[in-house]
Amino acid sequence: MTAERWQQIEQLYHAALERDAHKRAEFSDEARAGDSAIRAFIQAGGRSSRMGADKAWIEINGQPLIEHVLTAARLVAASLSIIISADNPNAERYRQLADERGAGLLLDLHDHQGPLGGIHTALKHCAANEAALILACDLPFITTEFLSLLCTIHQDHNPQSAIRNPQSITVPLDAEGRLQPLAAIYAQACLPAVEAQLAARQLRVDLLFNAVPTQQVAFSDFAHLPGAAQFFLNLNSPEDLSFVVKPQTPK
Repeated sequence: MTAERWQQIEQLYHAALERDAHKRAEFSDEARAGDSAIRAFIQAGGRSSRMGADKAWIEINGQPLIEHVLTAARLVAASLSIIISADNPNAERYRQLADERGAGLLLDLHDHQGPLGGIHTALKHCAANEAALILACDLPFITTEFLSLLCTIHQDHNPQSAIRNPQSITVPLDAEGRLQPLAAIYAQACLPAVEAQLAARQLRVDLLFNAVPTQQVAFSDFAHLPGAAQFFLNLNSPEDLSFVVKPQTPK
């Protein structure tokens, strides 16, 4: 990726921050997700082999990647939780962040089961009429506006925010048509299918989309949102990050 391309991305990033600040200010108490059936869970704590560190704590413009995601999700979900492994060396740092942000801190129920284990952990903390908004911790360009639209698509439009299809998954596609399972919504009723896959050691999340009713959200459905092409852009290496800011890795 060229330096010019990253400069464009950085400009869009700053525009998204400003736009989301205005968007969040417009939410009334009623519009906040206190009555929503959707709870947000950020999967964090993994060590990226290419980045060489826990990506959640690498900073863009003085803010860790995970804080960008927490900020985007805060007003579209009934609650926020961060999922980490039980042996995470930064557990106390995550605890402090969770306390500061009014989020829960959950220990992954599975060791080395990948994102599917995190999805299972999230669904075990949802009631029967609820759903889990699953987000990777390294999506700094995701916006409140997009997540609000995704939740609206998943929900039935009624005052109680009941889930339209209690067995559904709502998963967006990027501009190249690739599914984004770590920016998707999973209804609690998906739990038996998730448990069956874990028992069979079938850890690919996309296999779940064939097991339960899944609605795919085409990129064209949200392409009108500012910065849409960058929503699912994550930073996987120091070389990627160097085009945006100087990497700051945890000590």
